[in-house]
Amino acid sequence: MTREKFIDQVIDVVKQRFPLVKIARAEENFSLKINGHVAPMENLYRICELQPDGFQHHVERWTVELIRAGEGTPDQDAKFDEIKERILPIVVAEEGSEASVKKMVTQPLVPGLQVAYAVDNDRTVTYIPPPYLKRWKVNVDTLHETAIHNLVAKSESINAHAATDEGGKINLILFQTMDGFDASRILLPTLHDRLREHLGNSFAAAIPNRDILLCFRDDSETVDRLRDQIATDYRQMPHQITDKILLITPDGIAPHD
Repeated sequence: MTREKFIDQVIDVVKQRFPLVKIARAEENFSLKINGHVAPMENLYRICELQPDGFQHHVERWTVELIRAGEGTPDQDAKFDEIKERILPIVVAEEGSEASVKKMVTQPLVPGLQVAYAVDNDRTVTYIPPPYLKRWKVNVDTLHETAIHNLVAKSESINAHAATDEGGKINLILFQTMDGFDASRILLPTLHDRLREHLGNSFAAAIPNRDILLCFRDDSETVDRLRDQIATDYRQMPHQITDKILLITPDGIAPHD
């Protein structure tokens, strides 16, 4: 399905299912306006490409979540102490389509990637814009510390999946809880200490989309075997982040190449 036809069909579904919603094409590329709010279409398009039989369901769910977000939540006027337990970090691409990096608080991670911060709601997240910090009288360092603390707590009881080579040695560890923060777990301060016993003192990692974190041995055989799959996931899956491979070292995160 072409993107033009896709937009037309989404508009038709929304008008039939939600007749009170105001929907129109947006000036931004491959976007719609839902009740005055610009909504990029890339992630919805990718989901529907992967599961074409669920087109109606995906469009309706997408619209409901946008309506809820657009209605404005109490978080907009909430104090920092009231919502700080729901603040989490999200790794985003500098040129990401999910939200404009210029409209949210970010810090650089590695070239091409930033760490953004969001309030975790029931089924959506709200990125934190710079004016919030001024109103809260909180600096970026405090925001980051709060977000990492919450990510650690959220990750304490999750299970990782390990894969072994022919000799029984672990060469891949996969995090995929589908809670929306799997890629963010590359920021866990204990990640290196927990995995180096299995993957080596420095190991490779990939976050092609927000719902997966791959950690694997930094040897040519393993890297070459996974590189194409990482690139494919990046091209095809929703909520894409990067097709670049990263390196996890005792000093932190660095570009692999």
